[in-house]
Amino acid sequence: MKIAVFINEYNHILPFYSSGIVEVYTDDTSNWECMNQIPFDMSYQKDLADVQLKLSMLTSEFDDCRLIIVDNIKGLPAALLQEKGIGIWKFSGLFLPELLDFVKKELEKALVKPDKIIISPVLTGCEQDAEYEIDLTSLSGKNSGLNSMDILIPFMKETNFRELHIRCSHVPKWFNKVLELFQLDLKLEEIAPNLLKATVSPVRWVEDISFRQSIYIPGMGGGCSSGGC
Repeated sequence: MKIAVFINEYNHILPFYSSGIVEVYTDDTSNWECMNQIPFDMSYQKDLADVQLKLSMLTSEFDDCRLIIVDNIKGLPAALLQEKGIGIWKFSGLFLPELLDFVKKELEKALVKPDKIIISPVLTGCEQDAEYEIDLTSLSGKNSGLNSMDILIPFMKETNFRELHIRCSHVPKWFNKVLELFQLDLKLEEIAPNLLKATVSPVRWVEDISFRQSIYIPGMGGGCSSGGC
């Protein structure tokens, strides 16, 4: 990784519109080493074209460095750096090598994607019966990023089931329209106060369900909580 930092002769990190040195560090050898020192004077600029020119001259010496640490920056310079694919880290105070370790760790944490949670109905009994079930009420509050459309529509598109049993608190607005498109039937049974058992089955059983897979459903990923069926 390479990180640039804008500092003065006393190692204090400078605001963008200052005069100092931009030092470019690399940890290619496991320790941070300064690979370049670039004099940079933004204490005076004639016009916006001058700002663009000075920034272009600076970044031309970055050698694949994609991050600069400054005390403060905003407006056109920030936009120009972002256009060049260079990120900005704002920090005030004395520059110490430990700051580079901290910034690198924070960036690595930000790049780590959480494991994707996949929730889907489960098979009950033998495969020939093709019966599945899912309890959406038990998911409410546990996986707040999930919703009933994300869970059920991919299953309905890709799985040739005879019956799908869903425990839920209510039937969402999207449900009946999607069932019509997929040629599925719905039976509702109230099994407790505020608790329903929804049984979904094909209007006509067929081996080929490619027609379901070709149906586009607008609004996927929107708004209905998983506890709401």
